[in-house]
Amino acid sequence: MSFFLPFFASAALIVNADPKKEPNTTPLLALVRVLASSEDPAVLRDVLNGMSDALQGRPHVHAPAGWSAIYRKLAASQDAVIRQKVLVLSVIFDDDGAIADLRKAIADRKTESTWREFALQVLVDKRPADLANVLAGLLDDPTLRSAALRGLGTCDSDATPSLIFTRYAKFSDVEKANAVATLAARPTYAMALLGAIEQGTIPRRDLSSFTARQLLAMKHPELTKKLTSVWGTVRNPAKDKSALLKRYKDVVNEDALQKADRQHGRQIFAKTCATCHTLFDAGAKIGPELTGSQRKNTEYILSKLLDPGAVVAQDYQLTIILTKSGRTISGIIKEESDKLLQVQTANELIRIAKEEIEERSRSSQSMMPEGLLNDRSDVDICDLLAYLAGNSQVPLPK
Repeated sequence: MSFFLPFFASAALIVNADPKKEPNTTPLLALVRVLASSEDPAVLRDVLNGMSDALQGRPHVHAPAGWSAIYRKLAASQDAVIRQKVLVLSVIFDDDGAIADLRKAIADRKTESTWREFALQVLVDKRPADLANVLAGLLDDPTLRSAALRGLGTCDSDATPSLIFTRYAKFSDVEKANAVATLAARPTYAMALLGAIEQGTIPRRDLSSFTARQLLAMKHPELTKKLTSVWGTVRNPAKDKSALLKRYKDVVNEDALQKADRQHGRQIFAKTCATCHTLFDAGAKIGPELTGSQRKNTEYILSKLLDPGAVVAQDYQLTIILTKSGRTISGIIKEESDKLLQVQTANELIRIAKEEIEERSRSSQSMMPEGLLNDRSDVDICDLLAYLAGNSQVPLPK
């Protein structure tokens, strides 16, 4: 690997350039020469990775001489990583051919879905002037609908709320969650969201306490007043935790757990917990891994479900970010460099250039929403805790 260190070092020099001026192209030209002369996929991947790392968070950089030829060569590679990396770099370099290919792939429903999703994310990161229109046109495309809904959170468009409301009833649960997250990203969208809840277009239950806290974090008096009127207040769960804990401990007794349906419990876990947590190698890795936790301690599990914000490890504390474009983002910082933040929200991993951040604050709150047990029957709760306490995986119900 030492052979490639000069390439990483050269690429790193690019970061020091002012993106609004001609960069120091000497390192770039050296890298272009390597990309032009090599046919070794390992070499090509290493060089492209080094360039990508150096240019993270830089949406516009002047292309080095000869880059268009490099793009044409590597865009035809059999290696998917090479194709992806060269496309991202070409878009950063404002290569017209690459941007045209990007738009073509997004629009063509015959193109492989994973490639279309990747291309759309690259376009969202690029944020062209017509991005809101492109995303609006994808809300009726089942393959890209969720990605389009998430992307709309980056745009400030008056048309976005109504576009979502007219389709909301037909969205899947995941799409509804993405839609609400986007509508909670900006004060104007949020006011429209609360209006839709007031009118019954969006069910009140679709706005979680986590999202309500994000709206409060905007510190917008009219929005706070509307939230209180339409949705209610964000209560302190600790106030009634003791009474609830006692009630649920009586419900989830040893006899009830023995008779519980763990398959049904896994189904509940998949809908309410697996979006953030992993158990028995199933689920996401946003929150802590549960397989080795105190799963058999009923009181401990109930306490976490009833009051998720009581004790939050530093790595999982919530960060609230306000961007210069007016977008509010709440999530966990997964990675940070001198120029870029990667923030894991409840429904996506967002990359934010630090130069775009207006305000950033850390909260002691957990991303895990309160009230997870509110709409669950006693049977549901017993089945869920029995699944959590199990020694092995069980199949989902047919």
